[in-house]
Amino acid sequence: MAEITPHDRAFSKLAIKNGFLSREQVRECFRFMRGLDLNEGAVRFEDVAVEKTFLNHEQANAVGLAYRRLKKDNEKKKWSIKGYEIYNKLGEGGLGVVFKAKQISMNRLVALKILHRRWLNDEEFKQRFLVEARLVGKLSHQNLIKVYDVGREDWKLFFSMEYIEGETLEQIIERDGPIEPIQAVDIILQMLRAIRYISRFDIVHCDIKPSNIMMTTDGVAKLGDFGFVKSNIAIDVTEEGSVLGTPDYISPEQAMGKDVDFRSDIYSLGVTLYHMLAKRPPFDGTVSSIMRAHIREELPPLQELNPEVPEALVKVVKRMAAKDPNDRYPTCEVLFEELENVKLRHKVGAGHDMGRSELVELLNLEKEKGRKRQLELLDMQRQLERMTLLFWGVAAVAAIAVLVCLYLAYLGSTSAA
Repeated sequence: MAEITPHDRAFSKLAIKNGFLSREQVRECFRFMRGLDLNEGAVRFEDVAVEKTFLNHEQANAVGLAYRRLKKDNEKKKWSIKGYEIYNKLGEGGLGVVFKAKQISMNRLVALKILHRRWLNDEEFKQRFLVEARLVGKLSHQNLIKVYDVGREDWKLFFSMEYIEGETLEQIIERDGPIEPIQAVDIILQMLRAIRYISRFDIVHCDIKPSNIMMTTDGVAKLGDFGFVKSNIAIDVTEEGSVLGTPDYISPEQAMGKDVDFRSDIYSLGVTLYHMLAKRPPFDGTVSSIMRAHIREELPPLQELNPEVPEALVKVVKRMAAKDPNDRYPTCEVLFEELENVKLRHKVGAGHDMGRSELVELLNLEKEKGRKRQLELLDMQRQLERMTLLFWGVAAVAAIAVLVCLYLAYLGSTSAA
């Protein structure tokens, strides 16, 4: 017996409502479907109605279009938030659903994230989410997706974020394959700036992964989706495939429910870099087996998956993803230097054997160039400010001169009269 799906019932009701089918015709279609052998595969109600000539193809398409529109409208109504106009779903994960929407009061596009109902049974979780999401809303950094608004309406906890025109890093990898090593380093450096910034506020992102990194059309990497952001909260596995913190990139200490700090984000960033270079995460399997692998197993050899990755970068990935947080980079600054060293080695060519002293010297030269560029920009800014002040000074003098001339003319006309 073939299964009568909710889609079949909704389609048949619309067909009756719009006068395309009678109730008896619908019952006949259902009787036919129930009499089918399961081995014949799934059969849709509309196909049966067309086969029995109760509907023609044009009518079936019209009802199908009406059904899709109704389903979309019902979806919007289910997730509607006052002050926002929802356009379409951007994605869905273990924590909630993200929509493209317009914040009506500001007339701007946003990414609107609404938590799933299953997270709302814990009052402590709800309150902590609101407090921490508001904290994130106060952050401002070029490599972070800005959080605009946080709130609650009926059962719905939500926050709205900056809407980015671009693609996630995961989408780019799936389409184009592994990221070229030096380009990958540039993206990681941008993410490292974001980690360094949020760590100043004692914030740990806890869910760094390629799908949470947006690449803008001009090449800026932005870390988003602060749905898991927290400090020192225990891991919560609710069901297979649903874990607080994505298991493919989770740090060992987070997987074991231990306290976390910025080094946990460094681990996840290292595994993200591995994915960028290898086109896949290091481990696969069930949620529990992946988490065990992060706790116990070393990363599979990176150069076996991508021989183009330089040895210096392989060493950086290994240290970023060390099992013991104390074996990882002690500060973001030390990791910055190592990544810059990789770039410098690439600049001088793979055939040049550089010692550490040369690398440090080159690094200092690069830093000096950066400082000079900053000084030049500062000087240009000061010159612009002086020119602006001069312009307004001249404009003020000219305005006063015009007023004086007008006043003298007025006096002359008065005395003549």
